[in-house]
Amino acid sequence: MKKWITPIIYSIMLALAFIYRNDIFTWLKTNDSYPLLLLLAALLALFPIFPYKAIIAVLGYTYGAFWGSVTAWLATNAAAVIVYLAASLYRDSGRAFLAKFRQLDSFTAVVESHPFKAIVIARLLPIVPQMAVNVYAGITRVPFWTYFLATGLGKMPAILFYAALGQGFTNHPVQMGILIILILSASMVGLAVHHKIKRNSRT
Repeated sequence: MKKWITPIIYSIMLALAFIYRNDIFTWLKTNDSYPLLLLLAALLALFPIFPYKAIIAVLGYTYGAFWGSVTAWLATNAAAVIVYLAASLYRDSGRAFLAKFRQLDSFTAVVESHPFKAIVIARLLPIVPQMAVNVYAGITRVPFWTYFLATGLGKMPAILFYAALGQGFTNHPVQMGILIILILSASMVGLAVHHKIKRNSRT
């Protein structure tokens, strides 16, 4: 029964956050207390009711690229550590679940053999769900400090990028909007090419 307490509490908190998401988002943009801002940013990373890229952009827009980046970096790392520690409590059952999928055995072996490189790469890839990285690292044998340092390093580029985009909207909203459209279009083209190459390699 104790193993179900954490998932139940998390589900309740996630539901409450979703219900009051509009009030939370408004408060994020108008808050004057930095400790409370940092706490809320961490909670939004822990309970992803909004795409966190949007949260980073709002932080950059409201507080500038530097402080927006610092706040998002501290908040997301705090949330990542919490999820890692929570997932590590279920390491035995998690490993048993992963063992059901034999195609994951080689992947898990690579992650555990080169944990720092694996975590950094996973953080840099925008298509990899970050919450999944946190949980996967927690239930596998990724050492805590390796995970912590790799997470901090891997998150920096994306956080700096989206915070800068958020700040850019202050002075150049049209240009930044066009830039985002171009970046999204390039990402979609890149994904399409990637899927095509994988499809051709299988045939």
